[in-house]
Amino acid sequence: MHELSIRSAPDFHRPVRIWPFVVLAIVLALVAAVLGAGFAYSNYSAQEWRSSANKSAQDLAAMTKERDDLKTQAGDLQTKLDDVTSQYNSASDRIRSLSNEKAQAGDQAAVFATFLAMAQQVTREMDTCIRDQQIFASYLANYRPSEYGAALNSARQADTDCNRARADSDALSRKLSG
Repeated sequence: MHELSIRSAPDFHRPVRIWPFVVLAIVLALVAAVLGAGFAYSNYSAQEWRSSANKSAQDLAAMTKERDDLKTQAGDLQTKLDDVTSQYNSASDRIRSLSNEKAQAGDQAAVFATFLAMAQQVTREMDTCIRDQQIFASYLANYRPSEYGAALNSARQADTDCNRARADSDALSRKLSG
């Protein structure tokens, strides 16, 4: 037969064990401490990142301003360089122009020197022509049949010298007219 076992009713007066509550409290305190430390660390880390980001933003703003200032300076320098280049080109053009003018003046001086030499030659030949004509005129003014040969030679000499002076004068006139 079965034996019925009778169990006794629970004993409500049994001593309550406290150590699981203490362990639980310690574990919860440790978890709270770890969570608090994690929160404090993440809060501190966030502040450091924020501070670093603010410093980086300030540095970036300063570098951007410096870059913009340098761009402005570069633009100013480019403008000045363009002005100097323009002045240099103008000066080079003027120097070339003056060189050409000097060369032309030198060429003109050479032409004028040639004209002067030709004019002096014509003047000497005209002087000779006039002198020869004066000599011939004196033969005609004081004509003596005995001086007929000398008068004829004088006329030929005057004719030769005057033709030479006329030819050189015509050559000078042609050269002067271009």
